[in-house]
Amino acid sequence: MIGATVVLEGTQLTSVTDANGRYAFRNLCPGTYRIVVSYIGYTNEKLEENLRSSKTTNVRLHPDALQLHSIEVTGTRHQDQPIQGNSQLSGRELDQTQGQSLAQALERMTGLSSIQTGPSIAKPVIHGLHSSRILVMNNGVRHEAQQWGSEHAPEIDPFVASELTVIKGAAGVRYGADAIGGVILVEPSPLRDSVGTGAELNLVGVSNNRQGVASAMVEGNPAGLSSFSWRLQGTLKKAGNSKTPDYYLANTGYQEQNFSGAAGWTREKYGVEAFFSRFDTKLGVFAGSHVGNLTDIRNAIKRERPEPEAFFTYAIDRPYQNVTHDLLKLKAFYRTENLGRLNLMYSRQFNQREEYDTHGGSERPGLRFEIVTHNTEAVWEHKPWGNVNGSMGVTYMYQFNRYEGRFFVPFYQSHTAGLFWIERWDRGKWHVESGLRYDYRNLEAKLFRKDTPQKTGDSDLDNELLTPTHRFQNLSGTLGAIYDIGPHLNLSVNAATAWRSPTTSELYSNGIHHGTGTYEYGNANLDVERAYNFTATLAYIQNQRLNGEVSVYRNYINNYIYQAPDTVPTLTIRGAFLTARQQQADATFTGLDASVTYQLTDHLLLGGKASLVRGYNTSANEYLIWIPTDRFEGNLRYSLEKLGAQETFTENFVSVSGMRVSKQRNLPDNYLARDYALPPAGYFLLNAELGTTLQLGKQQIELGLMGRNLLNTAYRDYLNRFRYYADEVGRSITLRVSIPLNF
Repeated sequence: MIGATVVLEGTQLTSVTDANGRYAFRNLCPGTYRIVVSYIGYTNEKLEENLRSSKTTNVRLHPDALQLHSIEVTGTRHQDQPIQGNSQLSGRELDQTQGQSLAQALERMTGLSSIQTGPSIAKPVIHGLHSSRILVMNNGVRHEAQQWGSEHAPEIDPFVASELTVIKGAAGVRYGADAIGGVILVEPSPLRDSVGTGAELNLVGVSNNRQGVASAMVEGNPAGLSSFSWRLQGTLKKAGNSKTPDYYLANTGYQEQNFSGAAGWTREKYGVEAFFSRFDTKLGVFAGSHVGNLTDIRNAIKRERPEPEAFFTYAIDRPYQNVTHDLLKLKAFYRTENLGRLNLMYSRQFNQREEYDTHGGSERPGLRFEIVTHNTEAVWEHKPWGNVNGSMGVTYMYQFNRYEGRFFVPFYQSHTAGLFWIERWDRGKWHVESGLRYDYRNLEAKLFRKDTPQKTGDSDLDNELLTPTHRFQNLSGTLGAIYDIGPHLNLSVNAATAWRSPTTSELYSNGIHHGTGTYEYGNANLDVERAYNFTATLAYIQNQRLNGEVSVYRNYINNYIYQAPDTVPTLTIRGAFLTARQQQADATFTGLDASVTYQLTDHLLLGGKASLVRGYNTSANEYLIWIPTDRFEGNLRYSLEKLGAQETFTENFVSVSGMRVSKQRNLPDNYLARDYALPPAGYFLLNAELGTTLQLGKQQIELGLMGRNLLNTAYRDYLNRFRYYADEVGRSITLRVSIPLNF
């Protein structure tokens, strides 16, 4: 039957049967669900299903005589199945990552890893690409901060998010030209649309660095004013020095004080919403990365453990950083029956980073950055034209920065404008999407000649003010399709192109990069990167036992910009530092992502993941450095039945997983001429997790316990910028308590 409505009672999940009478609900958590099926002219059917794995349930409807009355139907359009490869974390799977950074949470997805700077800073990596090639959309706003470092992690509180989505591959048409590697969508839950007040308290404790986290949220929809909704949220976090299996890592503590608030007014045809958030953190920089002279830096790399010996403390000493990030967002929509929906958005971001050097004579930072970003967007989602629906829009971004203290990057301002148009065609087993975007960027820098990477040494010329201006413009495009081979099997292919202009830091950096303990030189002659990305994914889904997908990709990047280590350290009055210079070459990134789950029994689920990527410098005919190594993961999860006559436990599970990360063997010749040390050995980590939901009277309490590196393995990760000096974090146990409240 076509058009029968299927609802999971007690949730907002609804499905409508297709031409073959099929319906589907994806990504459900195990548990008991009441299914309600309705169809005009037939009696409603209700049935209960205890789901522990994928399952097919057929329903027979019985005719009934009905006298119809006038009705009003309201709702939202079901989101189309995305054409481009993506992964998602939501619900209890996302809850299990609470207390971790954004990058660490994303590592649960196939094809994602992180580039680290010590134990407290991590940045997401998609298919070997990171930093400015990955766009992070925080509540619909592209996150803009000082993106000129691998150690500048996104200033986003993960507790704000109810859903994390990763779009893999070039996605520059909708989100911006520089999304060469992919897009990360950090989405909070919609504001409450039912009368009442709800709240949630989350508490997290971590054994290794004795971290404590408390996060609370309260939201409401007042009676008599149902169009108005509001939400307040805040997080406190404090951690001390992390510990490897054999020693503590000096000055690796951190603390955060974050909060956000939102309010909205929504009616059938229009709505407005305001959102504000502040992220505020103090980060210790691993003391072993800041040394005194060239001899010390060579010895630090050679020795097995850093000096001097450290102990546990919550104190954060020099060197450290203070970072704050404010986001103000205003959005509105207006809907008409004939034209569709118009969405308007304005945002302002203010980011401040203060860097305190090891040797500082005052309480003032050695360097303070401030960057302000204004963003506007207007998007028209037009009314469907037959089987075609889509949107078109215009975007504009203005950004400027200033700094105080020693030089690293110059003053600059930039203007970026874009136009895009995306259309999607759905018919039968075919789903096709195409899009086109044009972007223009104007970048103007201000610096003295002495601050350029190529110093003159002539005092008469050193104080000459330079105002170089760069203008970039180009097109981005995408074309993709999904073909439903059968009810459980589909094939998707996508081809996209995107481009990225060099950042100010890549062009003009000339100084100590505080967080990595590296002296970096820019290159004012860098050209625009142009990427051509091809992806194909075969997915076998919604089956009772076996589910999985395999994805292959190839990314061609012309004029790929990369940071090449210079094996000659730089000696300054502040000490000796590793050296890196910006270079450019044509490159390819080729890889495979695969995931599979098999339901061994009604309680036992076996899963596995694999990610492989190869980065190759086609200009020099050799492999690139700093590319993620091969990763393999296996997982065995056991879910228990409900226990007790009164259903005291509503969900219980225990899982054990093992992750094998290989040694990076795809290296250029004469590797030590490009890096300070050979890649570390591969490693294996044993992890475990258990969770349960307690029902104490009417109050529900969710508990989770997670253990990482349970064997306390000593290892170093190739993508950690501090692997030259110290091991990774040892055994760590995390306890999570979540208490939802509804009034």
